[in-house]
Amino acid sequence: MSVRATISDSKSDFHKEFPYVIPPIYRKLADELLVELHLLSHQKNFKRDSIFAIGLKEIFIKFTNGYKPNEHIKKLFDAICNSNGFNPVEITNSSEELVNKAKSFTNEDLNAYITQVKNENKENNYYSRINAIGIYKLTNEIPFINNMKEEDVNKEISKISELLGYQYSRVEKDISMYKSNIEKMKQALEIIALNLTSK
Repeated sequence: MSVRATISDSKSDFHKEFPYVIPPIYRKLADELLVELHLLSHQKNFKRDSIFAIGLKEIFIKFTNGYKPNEHIKKLFDAICNSNGFNPVEITNSSEELVNKAKSFTNEDLNAYITQVKNENKENNYYSRINAIGIYKLTNEIPFINNMKEEDVNKEISKISELLGYQYSRVEKDISMYKSNIEKMKQALEIIALNLTSK
């Protein structure tokens, strides 16, 4: 019987693969994603589908905005994934494929895609906030949804959430928190930039 890896094991593996100092403003992101992916890796009812993939990529891209040195960004993502048994290449490819498809989605295409995901995940629909961000990112990429008023966009997100078996109230809360955190991150980076230019 194999010994179940602990969060300490995951963090140890992460630091072996990414032996660099992470700037303080990005350290919380790395730590939170490490913990979240570790917990998900031990959930029997969790499945890594393309909605999860675009959610994970979106969170990582948005919260590593301005990261220096630039060449460390991919290494950081790879290390976070690898240390928890996630394949970073598969996640990236799955994310890019769905984003490209979504750009030409009609309403019928979207319904067909969500139905397909639902059928594939019948026994594996464990909810994660990463899935919520995936739904949010997906709707942002679909032209006919982008032309809607905010109220109607929220209805589409609600419909997708319910079809996938997620409580819309949880999805809405996680998306709202995500938007708020992005704004805080943006403001923090602006303050850092101002401090640097004033020196």
